[in-house]
Parts: sequence; C-alpha cells; structure tokens
Amino acid sequence: MLAVTGMTCMDCAHHVEQALRRVTGIRGVRVEYPNGVARIDSELPLTIDALNAALPKNYRIESLSAEDAHDKPTTSMLGKALGAFDGSRRSRAGAETPLITTSELTCPNCGHIAREIMPTDACLYFYDCRGCGAQLRPKAGDCCVFCSYGSVPCPPVQANQSCRGTQSSM
Repeated sequence: MLAVTGMTCMDCAHHVEQALRRVTGIRGVRVEYPNGVARIDSELPLTIDALNAALPKNYRIESLSAEDAHDKPTTSMLGKALGAFDGSRRSRAGAETPLITTSELTCPNCGHIAREIMPTDACLYFYDCRGCGAQLRPKAGDCCVFCSYGSVPCPPVQANQSCRGTQSSM
C-alpha cells in the first residue's frame, strides 16, 4: 500500500488510477480517495520514482511505513473511516476540503458491503441490508447509519456540523 497525495476528489483518484495502469508491469491498481492510498499489483518491482513519473505533476506517490499502513482504514473494513480526515477538517491554503458523498455501508450481521450516495441535507437513520434484509440503525452516540457502518462519515459530520434533525431512509 502506498500513500497518494494531491487528490481532492473521486475524479482525482480515477486520474491517478488510469495513469498508474499505463505503467509497464502493473497488473492492477486500486486508488482509494478517502483514505489517500493506492494498492498496486505488479509483475516486477517498481520504484516510487517510476510511479511518480507516470503521474500528472499535482499527484505524488509515497511509501507508507508499516505502522502507517496498518493504521490506514480501507473501504472493506467495518466501521468508520475517520482516519481519512485525520480527525479534523483543517483548511489547506484557505480552501475547505470537499465533502465526500459516497460511502460503503458494511452490514454488521452478514458483512455485505453496499456503495451508497449519502444525502447532504439529511441523516439516514434506517437502512435495509441487501444481503440479509436486516434493518440497520445508528449505534448509540452516532447520528446515522453512515457514521456507524460506513467507510466515510456523513457530510454534516465531515463538515463538523451537527445533523439538521431531518431523516431519510433507503
């Protein structure tokens, strides 16, 4: 697993993924924007310099220490990916980090993963798992099912705002 810097949205992750796929010897690439990581499967050893040479200049690949790689959440893990925001919503150069509106809900009962678009103007209190049919509800202290079972917390939490008291269901 490698760190990817310079990404600000899901389209950025797509651009990085496409550029890396063109590198000779790479069999597969998966770039996760919320976590800022890339997983690369290659036929032969590749240098960081070779990977960076393939990327547009605003993106960079860096090695992760074993400890950092262990601490990085992935979209297949159960629970919240709060690490994707380093626990804060700090501005960079005066620009606010864009909200992530796609999250992967993982059912705690059967492990089924569903990619869902999060509402930006409401919290999702109830969600019916497509794998086992269980109705998911937020855990105590969480505002919605995305904060309890999603790979990314809901947009109001990302923006350090309280939920607006409205609810939605899928």
